Amino acid sequence: MASEALTWPPMDQIGPKTKAGLILDSKNVTDSDLLKRDEDGQLGFLGHVISWHDLEIGEQGCFRIFVHSLNRSDVRREIIAVEIERHASIFLPIEKKEAQARLNLAYARSAWASEKAFNSSLFRELPSGQILEDHARQIDGYLKSLLEASGNVVNLFSSGSRPKGARKAQLKFSSTQKDAIILAKLYAIRSQTGTTRVAKRICEELGIETTVLYTAVRIARTKGWLTDGRKGKTGGSMTAEGEAFFLANDGPARLEKITGMKLGN
Repeated sequence: MASEALTWPPMDQIGPKTKAGLILDSKNVTDSDLLKRDEDGQLGFLGHVISWHDLEIGEQGCFRIFVHSLNRSDVRREIIAVEIERHASIFLPIEKKEAQARLNLAYARSAWASEKAFNSSLFRELPSGQILEDHARQIDGYLKSLLEASGNVVNLFSSGSRPKGARKAQLKFSSTQKDAIILAKLYAIRSQTGTTRVAKRICEELGIETTVLYTAVRIARTKGWLTDGRKGKTGGSMTAEGEAFFLANDGPARLEKITGMKLGN
């Protein structure tokens, strides 16, 4: 179990220009003996250690990398976990509360890494795209389960049955503003969940061509109803004007009829 976390550099010396450092367990460190062992003799040589590394990667932005390692023996330290954290234009300093939480998590991890578990070839072979796609699918599945539990079944993006009255052949959309605002609202809702391939999934479920959805999104952005996505990314959020037009044109009822989705008040 972790005791009090300490950092190197010390907490009072960590600032915006600190680009790397360590989080350690104070019980394994003393002023006179930095190689203190635990009573069981298995953790020694500082035990659990979490390092952080602040990196600016061109147009990708700012990232903080955490690396957690633990002694396997007196002479070998192995990597247990690696975490990538996205930051804004500046890096916020590590605070005491976060340092303690990360040290507690280090002790909570039950499995030790096997030998050579982390190396450069592993990171090259990780199916990052597949992982991000699965992340989005898991969120979709959970949201659907919540709606099913409340009686509001939303079948968007699933291969199951469609909501009553929302058969593929019955869904017709034009380039009118009233239709555009419905599709734009649906596009904004799904974009906010972190789901990938939003447009493709909406079109597959509603049985419409992608050009229909993209036309609606273009109209909504031209009218100032929908914001642009982040640079290089799809998505967007409804503006105040967009929400007002959506409500004024019976948007909630029309969206429910098409998808089965009931919006909160």
